[in-house]
Formats: sequence, structure tokens, C-alpha cells
Amino acid sequence: MTSRREAAERWFIRRGVPHVIHDYRASTDVFTRAVPFLALVFLVEIFTSFGDRFDGWAQFGVFCAGAGIALGAVAAVNRLRGRRLFQLPDRVGAIELAVFVLVPPVLPALFSEDRLSDTAGLALINVALLVVAYVVVSFGLLPMLVWAGAYSINQIALIGRLVGRILPLLLVFSAFLFLNAEVWQVAHDFTWPFYAIVLGVFGLIAFGSVAVRVPSELVGLARFDNWEQACQLIDECESPLSPAMPPTDLPVSAIPPLDRMDRVNLGLLMFVAQAVRVLLVGVVIGAFYVGFGLLTVREATIVSWVASDGLDPLARFGLFGNELVLTWELLAVSGFIATLSALQFAVSTIVDKAYREHFYDDMANEAREVLATRALYLAELSREAEKEDG
Repeated sequence: MTSRREAAERWFIRRGVPHVIHDYRASTDVFTRAVPFLALVFLVEIFTSFGDRFDGWAQFGVFCAGAGIALGAVAAVNRLRGRRLFQLPDRVGAIELAVFVLVPPVLPALFSEDRLSDTAGLALINVALLVVAYVVVSFGLLPMLVWAGAYSINQIALIGRLVGRILPLLLVFSAFLFLNAEVWQVAHDFTWPFYAIVLGVFGLIAFGSVAVRVPSELVGLARFDNWEQACQLIDECESPLSPAMPPTDLPVSAIPPLDRMDRVNLGLLMFVAQAVRVLLVGVVIGAFYVGFGLLTVREATIVSWVASDGLDPLARFGLFGNELVLTWELLAVSGFIATLSALQFAVSTIVDKAYREHFYDDMANEAREVLATRALYLAELSREAEKEDG
């Protein structure tokens, strides 16, 4: 079971759901995987903490003294834990975290007239880096993004069918908006910060509407009627526990329910899967309107609409004897319509039953595969624990 257990746990990490691993702890599973990053930050802060406060050999001597103190602190902690002097820790507790947070800020204060605010500021930065490292590693954000990238590639054909279905409907309300002079005037007057704020608000609404739906969806996905149903999903997704044999001594209903962190991690996975699709829809619609605008809206028309003496095009190129002009206004209007289209799609996947049947089932099946593998993984752990006790 050990090899199957390790294979299953690696699979959970690659799928971006490490919290479903049994006995998943920050000290042994999260910060230990973040040690290379934290060690790199630790060394960089030591190398740069003294800056140009000393000259020549004095600077070299102070640096060596500071590095000696830092390495001595690391070695002392390892000896206290019963490890080799400079061994990478197999458990990161409060002492190790305190060394990372406090040693780099304290060193400059020992050897120079460093202001207390600077020392405290670096310590706060280190605390923030610990929080970021915990969130990224704990929830498997990097593997999750890799999975989302592969997932988005697999969604290209589906997105093509989706755009073919919704594009006529989108054209009904957006074509008039696209060819409206007032919209182009607004785009011409936009500055980058305000344009980003406007699109960001619509984007937050779109992704927020996806996020609020996830918890209620997750409740139903975590239920299995019998082991045969779960084992079929395991075999179909090529899980490391495949071929799956239904346990005969433990009903599927006896598997522990998802705890709070499990639900957060799986909910984040489902959110990313849906957010990728919403983003792809926006990109496709935006690209369509950029191409449509290049072919239909001439430079003289844009000048007339924006009431300007002239434009500063981003690019000019010819096609079939005609000059096409790419302008900031075209990109701004296309991006605005793309964001509205993504918002409409996000809302439609929630309230429209037809949309849900076509574009939600495969994403839900991804989560079901993880949950089925988790169920069998926990069942095999329970069986192994009973053998050891017996």
C-alpha cells in the first residue's frame, strides 16, 4: 500500500488538491516543500542586507560575521532537532520559521546604526513571504495552474462550439454597441488606469458569480451511491489507484466527509476550471471584434467618431489592396465587449440549464474523479491501519 499511497498523494499534488491527503500538515507537508524558496530568500537577504554601509575589507569582514551568525543559527536549530548541521528540515516548526523571519532583519542592526523601522519592515516582509509560500504550496497553486493550462488546451474545441452557439446572440446586443460612435469616443478618452479599473470591475463580477456557485455544487459531487460508481470513475481517469477494486469491508458511506480545508481546496480547483473557460470565451470574442473592426472600420471613420484631428495608429498593414489600421480605440472597444461577453457567459452557466448541461458536466467530472480517488485512498489507509493494529 505504501507505493500506492505515495503515488496517490503525488497525483493529488499534481492535480492541485494536496489537502485531500491524509494527515496533511503545514509543518511536515507544506513548509518542507517551500524550504528551497525560503532558503533562497534567506540567502539573498543576508547578501544584500549590508549594502554599501561599509567599504573594502570592512564590508567583507562584516558580511562574513553576519553569514557566520546566520549559518550558526541554522546549524543550532538542526542540532536541536536532532538533524545534521546543514540538513534540509523534514519538519518546519516555530523555531525554523522564527529564524527565517528574524535573523536577516536583526543582522544589519547588530553591525550598523540601522533604524528600527527598517528592521521591523524586513521582518514584516518575511512574514508576508511565509504567508504567500503557505498559500501557494498548501493549496498546490502552481500544479493547479499547470493543470489549468493543460485543461484550457483541451477546451479549445469545446470553446469553438460554444462560440459558434453564442456568437449570434452576442452579435444582437454587441454589434450595435461596437458600431456606436459614443463608445469609440469613450475609448478614445480612456486612460490606462481607468480602463483597467472598469474592466476589472466587470471581471470581478464575472468571476465572483462563478465563485459563489462553487460551494453548493461541491456538496452533491462528494456523494457516491456505491463503490462501483467510484471505482468506475477511478479507472476512467487513469488514477494511480487504477485498476480499482471495491472494498468489501467498508461501505462508501463510511468515508470521512470533506473537512473545511478539503472543501476550500476542491472549491478552488473547480473555480479555476470554470474561470479558465470564462477567460477563453472573453479572449475569443475580443479577438473576433479586433478582426471585425480591422475589416469594417476605416481610419477616417474612427477620426470622425472620436472628433480628433488625427490618430496615432499602433500598426498599419495592407490586405487585398486596402490599408488596415490597428488603433488603441479598436483594442479598447473590443476588450470592453469581450469582458461583457465573458460576464454574460459566466452568468449563463449558472442560470441557464442548457448551458450547464453542455459546459459544466465535464468540469464536475474532474472533481468527481478526485473525490473518487480520495475515497478509495482513505479506504485503503483504513484497511492498512487495521492490519497494523491487529
